[in-house]
Amino acid sequence: MKKILLYTGILLVVLTLSVTIGLGAYFFKLNSELPSIKQLKDFKYKQPTILYGQDNKTIAELGSKRRYPVSLEKIPDKLEKALIAVEDSRFYEHDGIDLKGIVRAFFVNLKAGRIVEGGSTLTQQLVKVIYLTPERKLKRKVKEAILAYKIDNYLTKDKILELYLNQVYFGRGAYGVEAAARFYFGKHVSDLTLAECAMIAGLPKAPGYYAPHINPDEAKERRNHVLYRMYEEGFITEDEYNQASQTEINIIDEAPNMRRTASYFVDYVISNLEKELNINDLESRGFKVYTTLNMKFQKLAEKAVKKNLADVTNRQGYFGPIGNESDNDIDKKLEDISYITEEKNYIIAKVSEVGRYKAEIKIDNKTASIFLRDSRWAHPYKGDSNRLGDLRTIIKEGDYILVKNTGTDDEPYYELTQEPQVEGSFMVINPKTGAILTMVGGYDYGKSMFNRAVDARRQVGSLFKPVVYSAAMENGYNPMSLVFDAPIIKTMENKNEFWRPENFEKEFYGFTTLKKALTKSRNVVTIKLADQIGVSTIKNYAEKFGITSDLANNLSISIGSGAISLKEMVYAYSVFPNMGERMKPFYVTKVVNRSGEIIYEQKPVVAERTLKPETAQIMTDMLINVIENGTGRRASHIHRVMGGKTGTTDDYIDAWFVGFTPNLTIGSWTGFDDYKTIGNLETGARAALPAWIDFTEDAVKYRDYEVMPSTDNVYYYKVDKETHKITDSYSEQYSFEPFYKNPEEQKVVK
Repeated sequence: MKKILLYTGILLVVLTLSVTIGLGAYFFKLNSELPSIKQLKDFKYKQPTILYGQDNKTIAELGSKRRYPVSLEKIPDKLEKALIAVEDSRFYEHDGIDLKGIVRAFFVNLKAGRIVEGGSTLTQQLVKVIYLTPERKLKRKVKEAILAYKIDNYLTKDKILELYLNQVYFGRGAYGVEAAARFYFGKHVSDLTLAECAMIAGLPKAPGYYAPHINPDEAKERRNHVLYRMYEEGFITEDEYNQASQTEINIIDEAPNMRRTASYFVDYVISNLEKELNINDLESRGFKVYTTLNMKFQKLAEKAVKKNLADVTNRQGYFGPIGNESDNDIDKKLEDISYITEEKNYIIAKVSEVGRYKAEIKIDNKTASIFLRDSRWAHPYKGDSNRLGDLRTIIKEGDYILVKNTGTDDEPYYELTQEPQVEGSFMVINPKTGAILTMVGGYDYGKSMFNRAVDARRQVGSLFKPVVYSAAMENGYNPMSLVFDAPIIKTMENKNEFWRPENFEKEFYGFTTLKKALTKSRNVVTIKLADQIGVSTIKNYAEKFGITSDLANNLSISIGSGAISLKEMVYAYSVFPNMGERMKPFYVTKVVNRSGEIIYEQKPVVAERTLKPETAQIMTDMLINVIENGTGRRASHIHRVMGGKTGTTDDYIDAWFVGFTPNLTIGSWTGFDDYKTIGNLETGARAALPAWIDFTEDAVKYRDYEVMPSTDNVYYYKVDKETHKITDSYSEQYSFEPFYKNPEEQKVVK
């Protein structure tokens, strides 16, 4: 018997030692797999990088997580107490693992027949959100406990609490208590009331379920539970509990709008800045990026582009309804266009009855009407008729259509409208610095993120001509040089085809000055001039203007056969009002890291001396004449000195206008992404210039009045309007034209 007891004792000792050694080895192995906790001393939260405009107002917060870390001193004591009461009442007593709490939770859950209380401490929850995944496996729970114990012995309780309050998700896109305070109550965390603190403290358990904007009754019940726990723990008095628990929950209607403004510009900044800084996570670095964007101009540009594209689209007729209730895919069609209803001017309506002159529509179960008299523009798309005569021609019962309210909210009046089909882009820079002030990459970023201002390369048509004329001015020509405008035939590169270029008007005008040829955008004169100068010279000048897109090695480039971006053309035109200097694109002034250090700066830099100052002044004078007397004359009513040029490509596929004042260079493009024709006679002057005009006539109000810069080496000579030669006669038929200080013998191209 004694031997049996002895052997049994030995066996138990061996088993105990084996289990102890095994567990020790297991814990040692797990411990070796755990991440270091040293980073927690100076923890780097993932914070949104914020972009600011010229006025230092926010234009975008990047990243998917909205977090604004605050020190514990700025967090109300009542919020700390609320969290401790409901999540971990023994927080200041345990060592990161609360064995008493685990036992208590076990019996509470057993009595309830379901899990109503957890045993995890705040420290364990912090471990979960920083280090581990939320999977329910024993190994993870053991790791969690080890880490919690280590953290509790490494950091102070206050530091652990601060980390938790800044790290945990509170719903509505808010990470941390400062974001929660802003997104639910529209205030800073330091300004929260007791009732508001209790509501926020109750959210981490189930942010979606207890969200007050989703489940207000459940949110109130949870808040009151938190308040009662605070009362039980002695953190608040009975009167405070009663008063706070009877307070109504008043949250702001919507979380602060985190949808980025100027989204195309923001994407441009992110893409380029990440390359400059050699990083790929700019959005979550917590940087402050100060950009060159002028938000007033941005809004003006977006408004001008949207209006212009709507006008261009409507001139082509009505593209048709969104769909009909009988369509199998009508739900998808409505979902695909839902983004447009974010704009106040677009409302989805259902046609309930339609006659010739009037149609009944339903908007959110309310009945309204639209009338033929307001819909005359809506003839069938590119149909023969220019005026609609019967609403039944374009819509029928059950159709879903877009309408706009042209009345008031109290007395609405609805008219048929449609989403613009044609696309556009717009860009504004400061020619003196190269700073990008405005960038519109398309009609709607929600519809298409493709940035047509930067990434689209389209044929530019006559917009390219100033490059040719600039080269001519620096190769012995002047504005009064004559070129004979007559039919020409050029052999193509393959020698088997012939090119017979002609002017837009299908006419020829004989001897024409270069100034008039540019003003009236004459193709034949430009081609003859280019032939004299040489294609290689023109390509060299294009490169000096900053045009890096590939250009053909033939004369067609002189009238804009090259596919070039709006950004390139805007910077090219900025050379003229800047006395021949092209500035480097400039979009950020500085980047500040979360420690307040400036880690990146941009300043105006001259990219290249493109033209002599004299040439720039002469070309500016010629381009001013384009607006005063040529294809850009629709803009001549704006009372500022301005120059510019239209561009139109074959079959009206692309429409352009780029122009400038002394302190702004502005570009506008219109066209379809799939290279369809915009519509008959949709020239640059008709389809692109109106947006330019709408923007510019408002934008110049915010800029000081300036005159174009000049140099002493350009003289204005009296020129006879018939001979186009410098004269000192007293004839009334003369004008003053710019020449170099010592004008050469006038060149003539026949």
